[in-house]
Order: sequence, then structure tokens, then C-alpha cells
Amino acid sequence: MKSVLILFQKEFSLFFKDKPAIILTFLVPLLLIYIFGNIFGGDGDNGGMQAKIELAVMDNSNSSSGATLIKALQQEEGLSVISQHTTGEGGGIPFTEESLRQGIVDHDYNFAVIIPADFIKKDGIGLRLTFISNPRNQIEAQMVNGLLQKAVFTKMPQLLAPQLDDWQQDLMGAEKYGNFTEGLAKLLNESVADDSFEVSPGDMTVSGVLGQLMPAGTDGIEGGDDDAGNLLGNLIEIEEDQVYGKEIKNPFLTRMIGGYAIMFLLFATTASATSLFEERNEGMFLRLLSMPVKRTHILWSKYLFNLMLGIMQVMALFLASSLLFDIDVFGNFLSLIVVCLLSASACTAFGMLLSSIAKTPQQAQGMGTLLILGMTSMSGAWIPMQFMPETMQFIGKFTLVYWSIEGFSGALWEGAGLLALAPILAVIVLYSSLLMAVAIWRFRVSELFN
Repeated sequence: MKSVLILFQKEFSLFFKDKPAIILTFLVPLLLIYIFGNIFGGDGDNGGMQAKIELAVMDNSNSSSGATLIKALQQEEGLSVISQHTTGEGGGIPFTEESLRQGIVDHDYNFAVIIPADFIKKDGIGLRLTFISNPRNQIEAQMVNGLLQKAVFTKMPQLLAPQLDDWQQDLMGAEKYGNFTEGLAKLLNESVADDSFEVSPGDMTVSGVLGQLMPAGTDGIEGGDDDAGNLLGNLIEIEEDQVYGKEIKNPFLTRMIGGYAIMFLLFATTASATSLFEERNEGMFLRLLSMPVKRTHILWSKYLFNLMLGIMQVMALFLASSLLFDIDVFGNFLSLIVVCLLSASACTAFGMLLSSIAKTPQQAQGMGTLLILGMTSMSGAWIPMQFMPETMQFIGKFTLVYWSIEGFSGALWEGAGLLALAPILAVIVLYSSLLMAVAIWRFRVSELFN
């Protein structure tokens, strides 16, 4: 037992000698819980998830019912309604159907609603809408669909009231309908003893009755049984136009595979790059540097090896997904290969930078875990970025993981060619160049090769 206690004390002695590793041991979980707490914690029923999903809306109906629906959408806390195309001078111009759809193609927003001229059906009772989308994130798409249906259902009585009045008038005839409402108003006025009480024939129409029962700003439908919900659902005709992803066999996995691929790639290349410490401890560098070999030769050979390893790993992931889950990796294979190559290059440079900064493998592993999980959580790999606080959204767009996910989504989900992906690929190349340049400079001044 004494020997065990002595060895136990030895482990603590070795641990406390590496002060940066001690700090990272406790700093990593604290910072990660801070990040996740800001995303999922906070106040209210939804925690800290502060979704503000942009929804472009164009009203071609020029009716009070269309204005009522737009107002209901604007009142939804989870939506940010856009009613016009923003120009460079800070102004705006009204949407056209072409510009509304082009906004989705240009990634200005992912969802749009057109309230058509025949929003109120002419050939029956009900509503018509056109919903245009790029549902590249399933959670986000489901949330927008739910909020749109909620806005329509809660305002259904107000939206259908003018149509029901017209239908009733057409059924009875204008004269009989006028006599009917006048008779109801007269009967009600005579039945109430209060002299201050008085209703007009207009108050006896469907619109008038609903105006009394549900003043402006109140919701018409909060719930109800399944039969009522099915009845209301039959009154709404939504024409869906999905811009991207209509032909994808496995949309759920196609959406998420890019985020997990880049996370695994970062962990793999970082672990491989930290093998430099093992080679130093084994005296490999001293033997190599005694020959006509320079430090830069060692670094570039390690870089190329890790790059090839990363490419093989991520391609194996995509090929396995294709065989097992019908992910279409061959339909846009050239773009996918280029994204994999550049992402693996940037991830390898990231691992090399960690090795150049850290003094021990434990430090490199601690910093790697912190940075990789931090970047992944804030980049939209796990949950939509719109659900995060604005500060985290801003930081997330500066991470390598975010731009790699954009590249994988463009190649797999949207089928984008190299020209369309060029801005994203340029950012990834910039990351790779900057990270590798700093890593080389750090290796020149570090004690790793001594």
C-alpha cells in the first residue's frame, strides 16, 4: 500500500509541474459550459435559444386579410419578417417573385412566403399561400413551418370572415341577406333592456360578430381537438417550392454530415500533429538534423502526411455514408473533393499551430479540445446559428468550422460548382495559409527541435 501511495504522489507531482496543462484541465470544461449555457440556458421557456429566423414576405393580394397575416407573422418572436429587398444605399425596393427567389439562391435568407392575388379563394372557402424555401437545416425549417401555420391558424377566423360574408350573401341574395342582418339586430336590441345597448346590422355579419368576440390583437384559435385541426388544415392550400435539396434521398444526414466531418477531421489532424512531441522525446529530431535536413523539411513532411491522412479519413466517411445511407457524393464529386482537400489542409495547419504553441502533448490536447468543441458549437454544426445569441453568431462566422460547413453544404446539399463555391474556398485557403505561416514562425523560435 505504501508503494501505491508513493506512486500516487508522484502522479500529482508530475501533473503540477505542467502549469499550463493544469489551467487547461479546469478551463476547458468551464468555458465549454459557458458556451453551451449561453446557447441552451438563459431565461424563458426556450432557454437561451434566441431564434430570429429571417422570413421574406411579398403580399400580392392588396387586401386587409393579407395585411392581417403579415402582422401576425411580425408578432412572432421567432421570426424576423423582411418585406422588401435592401439596396446598397440603405433603402429598399419591393420584392418581385424573381427577386424573392433570387434572395434564397444568394443566401440572403432561406425562407419566403408569397401571399398571392387569390389569397382568398374565389372557387370555395379557404386560403392560398406559396412557401419558397432552402431547408438546409431541418430544425430551422421545422420551426419556420410551425410558426407560419400558427400565424395562419390563430388568425383564421379574421382571415375567412369577409369570405364567409360574401358566401352567405351570394347564397341568400343581397336583399335577403340585408333583411336577415337587420332582423337579427332589431331582435337583439329589443331583447336587451339596457338603453345604452345597440347593435347595427353590420354587427350581425360574420365579420361583425368576430370583431365583437375577438378584438384586434387577439388570437382566434389556441388549440382544439384533432377534427377541428384537420378541418382548418383543409382550408389552407400551401404551394411549396423548395429551391435546393428536392431530389436528395437522405436529406437529414446530408444536412448534418459536413459539420461532423470537419469536427472529426480537426481531432484527427490535431492528434497526428502532436506526434511531433513523441518524436522529439525519442531523439528523432536530433538524428534527422545531424543529416542534411532542415527544420522546414521536417515540418512540411509532417504537414503533407497529415494532409493525406485527413483527406483519406474524410473521404472514407463520405464513401461509407454513400454506401450505407444513400448520401449522393458522386453527383458533385469534383466540388466535394476540392472542399475536402482544402478543409483537410486548413485542419492540418490548425494542428501544426497547436503543436508549435504548446510545450507538452497535454497542453496541445487541452487547447485542441477547447478550440475544436468551441468552434463546432458556435458554427452551426449542432444547432442552427440563428438560435444562438448574436455575439456567438458573430464569433461563429469567423471560425474555420463554419466555412468548411458552408463548403460541404454547397457541394452536397445545393450541388454548387467550383465557381459558386469560390468565395467559400478562398476563405478556407486564407485560413490554411495564415495558420501555417504562424506555425512555421513559431517552430523556428520554439524549443521543440532542441
